[in-house]
Amino acid sequence: MTLDIIGMGHLLYDIRCYVDDFPLPDKLAVIMGHLRFSAGGSAANSAVAASKLELKSGIIGKVGFDEYGWSVIQSLRKQNVNLDHALVDFQNPTGVSLITVNRKGMPQFVQMIGASEPICPEEIRPSYIEDARHLHMTGLNLEALVKAAEIAKNSNLTVSFDPGRKKSELGYKTLRPILKNVDILFINRKEARALLAFEADEPIPNIMEKMKSKIGKDKIYIVKGGGEDILAYSPTAEFSVSTFKIKVIDTVGAGDTFNAGFLTEFLKGKSLQDAVIYGVGCSAIKCTREGAQSSPSRLELEKFFEENKSSVRLKNLR
Repeated sequence: MTLDIIGMGHLLYDIRCYVDDFPLPDKLAVIMGHLRFSAGGSAANSAVAASKLELKSGIIGKVGFDEYGWSVIQSLRKQNVNLDHALVDFQNPTGVSLITVNRKGMPQFVQMIGASEPICPEEIRPSYIEDARHLHMTGLNLEALVKAAEIAKNSNLTVSFDPGRKKSELGYKTLRPILKNVDILFINRKEARALLAFEADEPIPNIMEKMKSKIGKDKIYIVKGGGEDILAYSPTAEFSVSTFKIKVIDTVGAGDTFNAGFLTEFLKGKSLQDAVIYGVGCSAIKCTREGAQSSPSRLELEKFFEENKSSVRLKNLR
């Protein structure tokens, strides 16, 4: 079966709780309701979101041989994510994220990577990637990312990469063997500064000029920013797209959902502007729901756009 998109990254078991305010040292924060349990991990979140948007999605990731791993696999199976390249580590436990979400929908994480890393290059099956249309990579051990990106580019797939904060902090020189085979880089403002070793107050236009000169002017750069405008840079266009006004419940997985929405339209050959707007809509709906994999279906998204698309603001940056 030819897959539209393959996600590659951590497979995690999320344990979530919701509180009014984050706990302070030697202070008590009372959980509202009960603990929630669900599958997680950035690549898995994007794969699920893409599947809900009616793409054929798959995953390259690793779980442990335990109940958490079984729960993650079963959850992805129910969302029609292809699991032919899901790996099992018989020595280490499934990775776990302990997530606390405050009343503003902002999360704090405590994470055990567990079996999610490393994926050894020799464990990656080239045939699984070669039969797909697109490879979307997230934070993982570098050797696996280098290998997968090389396989994808040699097979004429398009490749996207969302490094996350930890991998961005390694700097663009360390990530260069990966970035040279990437077509689309998803990154937020903090990660962009970390990637290029800029101070926190460095203006984004300066950062993006350096990014294009150091990483490549032929790539697409999507700069996410939570509630701030999304910034898009390509060889032919530079623009911003506003976010939707919503009641935020939970922002966990919002960026991953944006990536899936963007890539859904990108793979259909839609314009860069349409792809960004689609991603923003996906992310907005997810933020009104609990859990990293509570992304919308295509029908839900179409209804949302009928009611809200006129509020989107586009601004050229050139």
